[in-house]
Amino acid sequence: MTLPRGYLTLATGRPAFLEMAVDMVLSLKEHTSLPVGVACDEGLAEVARDRYTSVFDRVTTIPERFLGGRTRKFGVAEASPFEETVFLDADCIVLESIDELFESLDGCDLAFLGSQLTVAEDHNHHGFSTRWLMRKFGLDSYLKTNSGVFCFRRGPAVEVMEAFRTCHEEEARPRLRGSILLGRWLGDEIAIGIVGGRLGLCSMPFPNTMYWPQEFDSIDLQKPAKPLLHFIWPPSPELLEELLEGMRRRRTAAGVGGSAEEHWRAEARSLEQMKRRRRRLERIGWW
Repeated sequence: MTLPRGYLTLATGRPAFLEMAVDMVLSLKEHTSLPVGVACDEGLAEVARDRYTSVFDRVTTIPERFLGGRTRKFGVAEASPFEETVFLDADCIVLESIDELFESLDGCDLAFLGSQLTVAEDHNHHGFSTRWLMRKFGLDSYLKTNSGVFCFRRGPAVEVMEAFRTCHEEEARPRLRGSILLGRWLGDEIAIGIVGGRLGLCSMPFPNTMYWPQEFDSIDLQKPAKPLLHFIWPPSPELLEELLEGMRRRRTAAGVGGSAEEHWRAEARSLEQMKRRRRRLERIGWW
């Protein structure tokens, strides 16, 4: 049975991703009464149903055709058990209520965190010039987004996310593959940007939902200025320890075992390496 409204996250591949989803969902449930689901591959879905029934209100599976490469997230529309969904990446921690994000669907079937850009504006998106991308793919606009959070109505979103998958596999990846050698990142957001520009997809009316890299040094978990912390930039060692302590506290309170602590630490180390790499590319003008 499809429910009217709820949150959804994604966990496929390694068990550590499911453990991260547990931590994200426990933080989210401190700030919402809406149901929360997880979309998995078959293997992790079995683990989630067996081990974490008290955490996830629904466990669904991602269709097989989305499980390769960078297209997993495009399967969440088909996998969603809700008519209206707010999707959150598993590497997020929710600090305050984000229920207002459902208002993004007032008069809009899909809404992304970001903005529609024209050729008059030139932004850096994962190392790519958005103006260059628009010219290469014949676009009048480009949806620059962070796909860590977005909203959708299930029915219309199924068709659009299939278009994301097709664009990634048949256009973006073949035509931009060489750009990886320049330090650019060819993830799911490039296909979203291309298709989102073609279709004129909506932006969320809440641009201050998530902390951006330049704001990480100012994060105060006791008095958060924003409700969503997405692991897109390395947290300070002190902030990381505070986040981990909160994860341990929530698992204990929920009577949930397991831990993703080592994976969170590994993620922070990987982000630190990414930060240093990006700084080097900036110095030589490649980013």
